[in-house]
Amino acid sequence: MSDDTIRLVTVGRILRRRRRLLAVLVVVGALVGYGVSVLFPPRYTASASVLLPGPWEERELLTQVEIATSSSVVGKAADSLRWSGVSDKELRDRVSAKIADGNIIKISGTADSPERAQRLSDEVAQQFVTYAARIASGTTDPDGATGPEALRQQVKRTNQRITDLANAADPGQTVESVQARTELEKLRTALQDAMQKLDETDPASSRAGLVVMGPAPRPAGEAPPTRWQLVGGGALLFLVLAVVGHLAAARVNRRLRSEPEIAAALGSALLGTVDVPGERRAHRPKA
Repeated sequence: MSDDTIRLVTVGRILRRRRRLLAVLVVVGALVGYGVSVLFPPRYTASASVLLPGPWEERELLTQVEIATSSSVVGKAADSLRWSGVSDKELRDRVSAKIADGNIIKISGTADSPERAQRLSDEVAQQFVTYAARIASGTTDPDGATGPEALRQQVKRTNQRITDLANAADPGQTVESVQARTELEKLRTALQDAMQKLDETDPASSRAGLVVMGPAPRPAGEAPPTRWQLVGGGALLFLVLAVVGHLAAARVNRRLRSEPEIAAALGSALLGTVDVPGERRAHRPKA
């Protein structure tokens, strides 16, 4: 008989002999799991999907995932939600993001109710799209503009200045006035062509249009571990610990019980066995 068979036989013997004790321990483990579920209220998780159009490399997608869960994005979401008793750090711990197929980032939010989980994931997704658009335009400051966006604003002001100069020019048909208006229109056309080429050659222009693919579905069930999972896990844990404890105690105990063990310890063949009746208590004579 192999060692595995012996262990299985031992486990079966423990389950038969100690079934009442094991049943009590299973109930205790279930109660402990229920107590843990009461201390940690149920959580719900909702996920919103954000589409990143255009070609993206793997490392760029990973960068976008980090941006989605950054303090800048989650902090803006916290300011918008204004949940009392929830700090920015705690809210950031409840938000996660991962890459899905097809240049899609799934942003998940966990809260103590399905409605809050849905609001959290939707708000973080919207703030992520807004923040990514600011980065693509060359600024992360909502009150200011730099880079290409500042250049566009400057061109807009220049076009307005050209219009003002054209209106202020001599409306007559003299050679000088016609030439001045013609030069101003050429300058306006050159500026518009330059901005069009800038938009076409800007690699960030095709990536600024991140799209939230609809609101996050409201979760129908709790996020694991659920209450029943904790109850079942506690009962199973106590059962396993009880069986392992009995096996360890049986292994440490060197008492010889079976006939082969006794024969092996004595180093001789077993000739026979003698039944010993239980000794009765001796009754003391009354004084």
